[in-house]
Amino acid sequence: MNGQVRVFVLEIGRPIRADVEREFGRVDAIVSVQRAISEMEIPKIASKAYKEIMKLAQGGAEVYVVLSGPLGLAFQLGQAIGLAHAKVVIYQFSQGKYVRVPPLTREHLFQAQEV
Repeated sequence: MNGQVRVFVLEIGRPIRADVEREFGRVDAIVSVQRAISEMEIPKIASKAYKEIMKLAQGGAEVYVVLSGPLGLAFQLGQAIGLAHAKVVIYQFSQGKYVRVPPLTREHLFQAQEV
């Protein structure tokens, strides 16, 4: 692996690019729709975002994914990325900053845990 890090933004309904640039210093690729979207648009937007993430991941780069949008879109994008085995790190906005979300492991899936 080459140690490169790329930053991808998916923003739906409201702009987050400037906030991400402040937090990470740059944005390498973005898919942006500055309005509410319909459910019928979700697969098309998820596909576009997936293709951008895969381009960034070429050569073994780690891709930081920051998104603001509908849960259904996030879920479909996650399904697609999971099949690709790209090195993706998810960030979410929490208490005024972007925070890395720990990866889900097989241990999490098969241990009985309380939330």
